[in-house]
Order: sequence, then C-alpha cells, then structure tokens
Amino acid sequence: MNSSANERRDGRNPEVRADDVLCYMDQASFVGLRALGREPAMQLTWLYPHAIDEAAVTQFSERLAHGLLGRLLQRSPLPWGRHRWVANPVPGPVAWFRDPLPRERLPELRRVLLDLPVDPERGPGWRLAVQALEGGGCALTMLVSHTIADMRAAGLAIADAVAGRPLDRGFPARSWRWSPPMLARDSVESLRALPDVWCALAALARRSRRARLPASSPSVRRDRDHLEPAVDAPVVPVVMDAGACQQRASDLGVASSTLIMAFVARLAFRIGRVDASGRVKLVLPVSDRRSGDRRGNALRSITVMADPDACRNDPRALQRDFKAALASLNQHGDDLSPLFPLIPYVPLWLVRRLEQEVLGAGLPVGCSLVGELPPDANRPCGEALLLQAAPLQRYTASELAQLGGVLFVACCRVGEQLSCTVCGYVPDHVTSHAELMPFVHDALADMGLRGAIG
Repeated sequence: MNSSANERRDGRNPEVRADDVLCYMDQASFVGLRALGREPAMQLTWLYPHAIDEAAVTQFSERLAHGLLGRLLQRSPLPWGRHRWVANPVPGPVAWFRDPLPRERLPELRRVLLDLPVDPERGPGWRLAVQALEGGGCALTMLVSHTIADMRAAGLAIADAVAGRPLDRGFPARSWRWSPPMLARDSVESLRALPDVWCALAALARRSRRARLPASSPSVRRDRDHLEPAVDAPVVPVVMDAGACQQRASDLGVASSTLIMAFVARLAFRIGRVDASGRVKLVLPVSDRRSGDRRGNALRSITVMADPDACRNDPRALQRDFKAALASLNQHGDDLSPLFPLIPYVPLWLVRRLEQEVLGAGLPVGCSLVGELPPDANRPCGEALLLQAAPLQRYTASELAQLGGVLFVACCRVGEQLSCTVCGYVPDHVTSHAELMPFVHDALADMGLRGAIG
C-alpha cells in the first residue's frame, strides 16, 4: 500500500508499509533521537570461551549488510514529509579491543561503547566490537540504532546472516534529496496524508480535554553541547535456567512471563521506583512483527500497574491485569497511535517539552519480554556460551536526575537459557554496577528465582 489514505487504520490493524517510507513509529524514533540527542541503541553481546577468527567476524558483518540492517534513512525534502529508507550495503565497522579484560569487568566495556556512535541517518546504523577476555575468551558486541531495528528485528536479521540468507529487501539507492521526482512524490504523499492528519488533530483535541499537559521545563539536550559527559546507567546481567523458571511459575499458577514481570515489580519496589500509592508502573512493549515486515520498530505498548507486595506471594492478579491490558490493546488500540500522523509536523523543541508526556509520568519501569529467539541468533561466529541484550543510551547525570532515574529489564530466551538484563539508575542511590547488584539479588530471591548474576 503506497498511499497514506490506504494505510489508515484503527488500533487492531497497525501500520505495515510495503514501500520505502518509514512507518510512523520509526519516524517518531528518529525525531526523538534528534530532539533528545541520546542516540538510543541496543547492545547485543555474545560470550565465547575462545578467541574468534577475524575472517568469521568479517563474513558476519558482510552478511548483515545485505539483510534488514543494510539501510539508512534519507530525510524528505519537505519539513513535514515522511522520511524514506535507502540501501546501505556497507558492512558496519569492527572495533577490536585486544588488551584482555577480566570477565567480571566486562560491564566497563559499555562506557567505551558510548563513544562508538551509531546513527540511522549518517551511519553507521550498526557496528561490531570484539573485546578480548582473560583466559583466552572474548566478547562479541553488536550495537544497533533503535531506529533501524528493535530487538526482534535484530534477532531475525542476525539469524538470517548466520544461516547465509542475505535478503534483497528492495531498498532504493540514495538519490539527490532535492530532485524534482522526490519533491513531487513527497508532496503527493503529504496531500494524501491530510485526512489522517485531521483525524489525528481531532484525537489530540479529545485527549487535551481529558487531561491537560503538565507544565514542565524543557529537557536538556545533550547534543547541543558536550559540556556534560555521558553517564552509563549500570547494567546487571542475570542468566537463569528456562526450565527452572517455568517450574517456579507453574508452582505459583502463572506463566513464566508473569513471573518475570513480578520480579521486575519487586526490583522497582526495592530501589524505590514506585508511585505515591506504592504501585509500580510497568510499561511493556508488544511486538506486532509479521513475516516480511520491514519496519524497524514493529511495536506497541501496554501499561500495567503492579502491586509489588501482592506480586511476591501471589502474582495471579498481575497476570489477569496483563491479559486485560493486552486484550484492550488488541480490541481498542493504544492512546498514542491515533496521534501518529502528526509526527512529521512536530518540531524538535516540542518533542523535548513533551518527553514526560510520551514516556508517561509516574516513574515508568520498562519490561521487554522478547520471548524466544531463533537458535542461529546465538551463532554469529559459531555457537556462543551466552547472548545478552541491553539498551544503551547517552544520558547525562542531569537528564537522569530530571527523569528520576531509569529502570529497564530486557528478557529473552535462547535454547534453555533465560537471559535477563537489568539496567537501572537512581540518582544519589544506585549509580554503579556494585550498587545495583544487591537489589537484583534480593528481587530474585523475593520470587524464588535463582540465576547467575554478572
């Protein structure tokens, strides 16, 4: 479907573009990147008990460049136009860190990775790094701009590359942005989008009547100057046996995903990330990825308010609330999707002012339940011991204080391993890996879970 009018939808039929135009969620991701300057990326790390061959890393990189990740975005010549994907079959750069690092100090690599930018427009959209470890092992790390791909898209792209399935996604070559054909095409696209824009304005008016936007000072942009250094929010990886986790969930009468949500709620409670009533605001991405989907972020989200005390002994109420929120999303859609046609018209200064509105007030806690990844996702250069996934953003201390800190937990399953990565920061309270670890340990114990904590 090429026209914006044809892609009009309700919450039950999320947008899937068949051409090179960014979906609204991807354009929103890019607008947020430029407005806030945080360069959000995903960090995927594979641990190997031995060194890996440079030729294998090169081959993996080249194959990735011919799949879904082999693209960048090109801006529309119109200020309010929709951006487009263009082909970028250039392998991402590889950084080699050959001085061996003790495995327990591997989290320190994240601070170095903050200075290896990825950018969905200027490139590279993704990149690799190899860190030698003491004892002969190594860690292979991949950074992917979150505008280019979400976790499930990245996992599928990796599996395709490993299996030798480079796919021709049909992205056009980059052309002159101001060419008459591009101006004409984007002008027609904008005219066709006007009915959707008017519907979005009506939805915004209804939303504004229900609740006034809270007054807040503009967010501090990191990219307008570099006076304040970036701060790496500490990350603690946890590896659990998937079967044992499932058994514990069965004992409590819930699904294993609910058990993970309960663990996250207990963790939020322990570090003090709760609202005035003592509840935890869990924000959960919901994947809408389909076969052949070219969207970078095929995601919607739901919010579940969790009682951390009830979660500890009986998480069944949390499971009921989660299922109800998911059913409501499938039936009625979410609150933000009707506003998406306005994204190309939103100036960057307004994005900065609306940050709290977009993220949601009340100390949100991100909980990404990715599910099971293809086995090949754990074999970029041969079978790895472990695959871990975590967000990586260039926050400053001022931004983290303004946001009240962050807490995000990503969980995925590869084979019989359940890998959870906890990223948490509480100003003046939890600012280091050593300070975060005890809270993770205690929250696991609260739910009767056992795992190797890194």
